[in-house]
Amino acid sequence: FLIEGHTDTVGSDAANLALSDRRAESVALALTEYFEVPPENLVVQGYGEQDPQIRREGDIRENRRAAVRQITSLLQTADGR
Repeated sequence: FLIEGHTDTVGSDAANLALSDRRAESVALALTEYFEVPPENLVVQGYGEQDPQIRREGDIRENRRAAVRQITSLLQTADGR
């Protein structure tokens, strides 16, 4: 799974990138500790403020988020497909 971290536009680009990394790492840690997801099945990536959910002025809190995306098949057939 890919764990993506995102931020709003408040603060510097560098600070937001570091924050988004920490946000994604926190989610990965929770998945490992509480749901026993093997850490080798997780890829962590922070995107900072690059991909906002809310692009207009107003309530930008939704941009402070993490997303979990499946990047590999969960089930494979006996022949590996």
